[in-house]
Amino acid sequence: MGNENNLNEFETRKQDHIDICLQDEVDVSQSGLDQIQLVHEALPEIDFSEVSTQSKILQKTVGSPIFVSSMTAGHKNSLLLNKIFASACVQKNWFFAVGSQRRQLTDKNANEEWKEIIRDFPLLKVISNIGVTQLINCSVEQLEELVEVTNALGLIVHLNPLQEVLQKEGTPQFRGAFDKILEVSSSLSVPVIVKETGCGFSLKTLQKLTKTRVQAVDVSGFGGTHWGRVEGERLKKETSSSAKMAYDASQVFSNWGESTLSSLMAGLSLNPKYKLWASGGVRSGLDIAKYLSMGAQAVGLARPFLIKAMKGEGDLLNFMEQLEYELKVAMFCTGSSNIEELVGKWKWTNKG
Repeated sequence: MGNENNLNEFETRKQDHIDICLQDEVDVSQSGLDQIQLVHEALPEIDFSEVSTQSKILQKTVGSPIFVSSMTAGHKNSLLLNKIFASACVQKNWFFAVGSQRRQLTDKNANEEWKEIIRDFPLLKVISNIGVTQLINCSVEQLEELVEVTNALGLIVHLNPLQEVLQKEGTPQFRGAFDKILEVSSSLSVPVIVKETGCGFSLKTLQKLTKTRVQAVDVSGFGGTHWGRVEGERLKKETSSSAKMAYDASQVFSNWGESTLSSLMAGLSLNPKYKLWASGGVRSGLDIAKYLSMGAQAVGLARPFLIKAMKGEGDLLNFMEQLEYELKVAMFCTGSSNIEELVGKWKWTNKG
């Protein structure tokens, strides 16, 4: 009965997250990218048809450096949503970073969702995903199982201290997290990617991660969906004194975090061995082009894709095409026929 209650609680929490993430109240919409301008080239000396977004990420060639960032998994509605994401990503040859696989650690039936998706979309390029508080108590063998069931090309370890401390079912036990990342990044059979979930990274933390063997850091900074706000929305309907305290705190911390822009700049200043990915508040192909020009290897979106996927695969694919087209326009207007040529073609503006 206890396990059944836990699963029901998990289902409710995940459905809450989907419902709330569709609300504008949880979207910060303050990327700071108005401070960055791409350098216009009036004589590109290329044809637009020559512009290619093809990239190499995690040693794999993909159609674009844009990827579908981690969202949802392991509840009754996630199979349909993830099939929509999977189908679109296969058609575009984009990476698909899956939602947290936490449920698979205690409920082997949860594997069936991914087995079905991989069976239906064998060409899908997947990145697995687990929270760092779960990672701490996982063996490498357990993590290999998560990777194997999704046929993944990498494993994301997501960091979410603000969300965990505010969430009523949260697990804010982070002691030993760095040592575990150090261990797993050295022993797992696939590359390890560390990411935040909307609150970004300080220079100190990014510097600490240079001591590990992680292959990428997705800075996922303040600017888009804010999980402190999401958990605050969930707490509105709670009546206990502890929930009231957490809700009040969620309002105080509603603008907490390092921006994606500042996090990326901090990472680039270190010239680390790991690659830097950017997500958090990305809303257009121009945003994507700016981060790529600054030195990000890949750029992810989540909430905008979720909104489109809820309307159907056609809407999602149209949006993906729009983003790619806007990225190509930015590349053409900077005289860049490929992503490598785009790098460095940016400058600060006087805005902001």
